[in-house]
Amino acid sequence: MREVTGHDIELNECATVHGAATWQQQPYLSGSGSPAVLETYTFGTQAAADAAYAQVNSGMSTCQATSRALQSTNHLTLDAVSQQTASATDAAAFERTWTGVEGISAPVEQTNHLYVAAHGMSLLVLHFDELATGQGAPAGPYDAHQDPSVLSLLTNLLAAQVGTH
Repeated sequence: MREVTGHDIELNECATVHGAATWQQQPYLSGSGSPAVLETYTFGTQAAADAAYAQVNSGMSTCQATSRALQSTNHLTLDAVSQQTASATDAAAFERTWTGVEGISAPVEQTNHLYVAAHGMSLLVLHFDELATGQGAPAGPYDAHQDPSVLSLLTNLLAAQVGTH
């Protein structure tokens, strides 16, 4: 766990976590070799955690426009499509499909998945990317219809983490 007070943590080109006191990352690797990262942020107050949750949601809600602006600046086809795929109390799931711009994202066709959940003074973020497997190949096969179950899992995990601290 790292103390990050005063530092913004960029999740992607669209969303940033602001105001966290601590940040912990747990990487995972799927059987197919795709990495995922689970991040836990703690805040000094519940109001600060709620504000960070709202900021991530806001950034992801305008992610399509943000991504297309980046593509335009980099002279790429404006193919970014972003949408919220699921929601629950204090939790949301988002998906963005696009040709990425080098920087935070890889400069290839991809689908990015981001899940965020808030509880008490904590925020939990899970994200993973599916990169195109070859020239012109579609981005990965993950089915976003599973996102409500992922949100349920994350909110239960976050509630259990908060209950043990």
